[in-house]
Amino acid sequence: MLTSAANASERPLRVLCCSGSLEGGGSERQLWQLTSQLDRKQFAPSVYLLYRRGHYLEKLADDVDVTAFWTEYEESRRYWPGQIRGLQIHHLSQVLRAQRIDVVYDRTFHMTLITARACRRAGIPRVSTIVSPPSSDFQHSRERFRFLKRRILASAYRDPSCVTIAVSEEVADDAAAFYRLNRSQIKVLCNPVDIEALRAAANQPINIDSKQESAAVNADMRIAVVGRLTHEKGQRLAIEALQLAQPMCSRTLHLDIIGDGPDRVQLEQLATQLGVRRQISFHGFLPNPYPWIKRSHLLCIPSKYEGLPNVALEAMCLGTAVVATNCSGSLRALIGNNERGKLVPLGDATSLAREFALASQSENNERTSQELATAWVEQHHALSNWLTSMQRILCARASAGR
Repeated sequence: MLTSAANASERPLRVLCCSGSLEGGGSERQLWQLTSQLDRKQFAPSVYLLYRRGHYLEKLADDVDVTAFWTEYEESRRYWPGQIRGLQIHHLSQVLRAQRIDVVYDRTFHMTLITARACRRAGIPRVSTIVSPPSSDFQHSRERFRFLKRRILASAYRDPSCVTIAVSEEVADDAAAFYRLNRSQIKVLCNPVDIEALRAAANQPINIDSKQESAAVNADMRIAVVGRLTHEKGQRLAIEALQLAQPMCSRTLHLDIIGDGPDRVQLEQLATQLGVRRQISFHGFLPNPYPWIKRSHLLCIPSKYEGLPNVALEAMCLGTAVVATNCSGSLRALIGNNERGKLVPLGDATSLAREFALASQSENNERTSQELATAWVEQHHALSNWLTSMQRILCARASAGR
């Protein structure tokens, strides 16, 4: 049984979960999972967003109130540098006081830049999660004034009223070095998978909207790539590998690229230039990509860097083999010594193509490796374990802040 500050106050703890939006990313999904699954006898969750939009917005429980910054401010007007963030901090601090929030939870450094100062003003304790190695994620971001923001984040994660969580040991080590933090103060809490809900969603039928998507369903060998279409996610590498792999295969390969983003036009042009456009379906963002993942022979993660990608855990849970670039210590630990998947050198299209070809030659697609991967996720990444740990952390942080 959890020791709860709610018992002392005879009311549930008011937890404000903060995100930029509730689009279909892994961080947004886990924020939604937290608000949905928190024990209502102990917690009263609400949500704070910058933009009131996203796939998970309509999935929130009826008792979860949503406040959004840009519904109260005019987005089209001109602001001087730094003014928007100042207004966001001011607005959030007002929300914290008005709603009598006991503890704040945020994911991603973008929100921590806002929540840290707002919580300090309002005297509210905070739990912040670092989802990717900052030496890659923050350092390669398009944030202006990065030097200043790095100092702000270091102070935010070092704040004694904050509990800092990392999604893996590698992310924690990287964050400690990058922000010069005491490593022992960073808790590691691995990303969860709602196994039952995931498998139920994966059993839904695939909607066929075009002849090209029909070809994807009927292809001899399907490879899924899931993620936002941005430079760091590396879809370009997967397209190049497809072109290199096809001459090595007797089976027809088809790439399902699921996700949307600023690189879509360039990726479609690349596929045309390489002569593989007909072997690729660009599906855009799908609210439920899991039927495609389940029916794929491979899930490919061609990223330049990652934390602990949720899609790898989800594919393993569904029994789909994973091949990934060696872009993350978290992925290396998850895959093991090629026991639960395959790793290829970073940026190496030839090696990735070779793995595509090897997978196409295997009728059983290395079932033993997939079974080991599924068992690993069930043992180490169950949602119930993550939720129990999160509830304890939130209760302890709120109690310490009283």
